[in-house]
Amino acid sequence: MVDVAFKNLWTRRTRSILCILAVMVSVYLNGSTATMNKWMYETMTTELARYMGKIYIQQDGSGYPPIESSIPQATAEAILSRDDLGLNLEESTSLLFVRTERGMMPFLPAKAMVIGVPAGREQVLMGNTEAIAGINRFPESITDVAILGEQSAASYNVSVGQDVVVNGQILRVIGILKRSSMDSVNISALVPLSTAQHLFGREGTVSAVLLTAKDVNRVEEISATIGQAYPLLEVTTQDDMQQEAQKVMRMPILYMSMMSVTAFIVAVAVIMSTMVMAVMERTREIGTLRALGASKRLILSTVLVEILLLSLIGGIPGGLLSIPMAALMKTTLPTPMQLAQIVFFAVLAGLVGGLYPAWQATRVDPIEALRYE
Repeated sequence: MVDVAFKNLWTRRTRSILCILAVMVSVYLNGSTATMNKWMYETMTTELARYMGKIYIQQDGSGYPPIESSIPQATAEAILSRDDLGLNLEESTSLLFVRTERGMMPFLPAKAMVIGVPAGREQVLMGNTEAIAGINRFPESITDVAILGEQSAASYNVSVGQDVVVNGQILRVIGILKRSSMDSVNISALVPLSTAQHLFGREGTVSAVLLTAKDVNRVEEISATIGQAYPLLEVTTQDDMQQEAQKVMRMPILYMSMMSVTAFIVAVAVIMSTMVMAVMERTREIGTLRALGASKRLILSTVLVEILLLSLIGGIPGGLLSIPMAALMKTTLPTPMQLAQIVFFAVLAGLVGGLYPAWQATRVDPIEALRYE
């Protein structure tokens, strides 16, 4: 039966190849959307993990990263100078976020950024991220310098000791960081806060204030105190950020899900049209087989095997293409089970798209078919 199915597909090889390519693209699109969802989830969760026990203050409704946020620097310094909050000042700082390149998709806030950090407070943002070359701290007396995240260094295509031009000003690269668990660091050029403010005309303002409590059990209390003192600012803890992240993720996940549904519909339509045409062209052949005693079950099985072959030949390479996609996004590679699920998408699309032509083939009347031209 399989050899007969192969022979039938080969007889109409041009149409079969086009169908296989369409299935492959549809399966690849489905796998890509799954990879994108996984990448966004991993990026968001690793980013949030960095803020365990911390308090984040920004302009209300700015989202994360707080590119659209603007807080008077005097307000930020007043918060940092309060000795009644029980803050670990060595792990607290003001930050300035500026987008220099928009994200690849509308729901991604930035592809490249500049982050302004006060000298001596770099570890508050980047944690224990080490430099793969150069240093990961700003010299106190030099301001026209930059430390690049992994992706930022690749984007600028520079090494330590070379210059980069940021918004028209030349900065000397003094360090390139190893890959961080925070994607915002990976895509950014870190510069001294005063330099970032000057570069983008943001003197006297910052985007956010990142606070660390001496006692992690007082995070909610400190958050409430700051919220009462500064009602126009948004004060969030890790739990708040996680809830906000889930809201933010709804739209891209819905968008990706719609793409996946579209890919499924395309695969079903292509397989159905291909097999309907194949059955119509083989009406006389099917009628002859029926006249010679072939059962409806045999005809149905032959058509379904053809559909299964089309689905697998297109689905398997389409699923395997999700591996380089995951490598490109620098997320974990799909497991064999996940690859099997992607290929199952093709098989399911084939079955849904092939049920009608398979049923149509079983209804061929032998006598009428023999008259069919």
